[in-house]
Amino acid sequence: MEITIDKTVHADELPMEPQLKELSLRDFKKIGRMPKIFKDCCLPKQKSIVNVMKDFWQQNKHHDFLVRIGNHSFSCDRLVLMVYIDQMRHSKDQTELRMPAKFVRPEVFELLNRWMVDQEPFIKRPGIGNLLLAADYLNIEQLSSQIWACLDQNSGFGEHQAIQLAMDTLPLRDLSVLHYMMLQRIQYYFLIFVSSAEFLALPSESVSALFTSNDIRVNSEAEVFYAAIRWLNFEWPTRKNCAFDVMEKVRLFRLPAKLLLLLESSMEDTRVDRIIQLPVVKALIEKGSFDQIALDLDDGTSWYHEIYEIFDVTLLPPRRFICHDLAAYHQPKPESPDQVFAYKDFLRYLGLLQTRPLDTLQLLEKRH
Repeated sequence: MEITIDKTVHADELPMEPQLKELSLRDFKKIGRMPKIFKDCCLPKQKSIVNVMKDFWQQNKHHDFLVRIGNHSFSCDRLVLMVYIDQMRHSKDQTELRMPAKFVRPEVFELLNRWMVDQEPFIKRPGIGNLLLAADYLNIEQLSSQIWACLDQNSGFGEHQAIQLAMDTLPLRDLSVLHYMMLQRIQYYFLIFVSSAEFLALPSESVSALFTSNDIRVNSEAEVFYAAIRWLNFEWPTRKNCAFDVMEKVRLFRLPAKLLLLLESSMEDTRVDRIIQLPVVKALIEKGSFDQIALDLDDGTSWYHEIYEIFDVTLLPPRRFICHDLAAYHQPKPESPDQVFAYKDFLRYLGLLQTRPLDTLQLLEKRH
């Protein structure tokens, strides 16, 4: 019996396919039949991390640190404090810091914190001394430098501002250098200042520092002498012990010759006589008279300088000259030997200055 094989493909059956081996796309690359698929990608240029952090910080105020001063507390950003304060960088685990109010006052820390975060901080004069004290204590050199730049004469920091800052820093012992420096800035305002209560409130060290200046503007050294008389009399006899220290800074040999001669006897004014008759002051006046005679006899020869050394003749330059037409005793030329006026005349002129604007004498520079 013959068997017949039916090779007809039924409609519901698929034809046989050739067998394919399993080949990965990676293998295609190896045999060179496929270009490289995954090229190195270059992502869009990223913003500077500094700018990203700045934007984040400006938009998200996350205070994570506490500064305590006395009974006051200030919530701050640790990162900002770390940028400026060394102590913060050395104590990274701290969550709060106590600052001594002696060096960093609460109101000053507010100024300090504002300076740290503001691009154009504005500082008022009354707080600048205490701000400098805080900057020095915290060793923030950038802020200290900026404050000193503001105090520079070329930046427009005038005499009247120097006087105010000198008084602001008077109680701050750690800023005594700044206090004395501001007193040395006084020139045209000297007589105005002498007429004020602030001058009378100065300690002897400050008065002495003021009297050492070559730049104070006076018509005669007699005005410096009478300024010393005024200060000593204000709290007499308490200030009696300060007479030598203050009078030593008056350039007595620069006094008008006739006035210096009168001081060796009596001025017939108790306020003056009780001071010039003190033994220490009498010795200074006698020394001033001798120095004045030596200066007058100086012929310019070299051996005369040896005399100065032997007799300890001290020759300091004259003060800077000023002449005010409202001062009855002012002379148009400096160092007039015949110029003699009384203490009451000096006080009368100071009284007149108290009725005038603060820049009255400074304006004289523009008139001449």
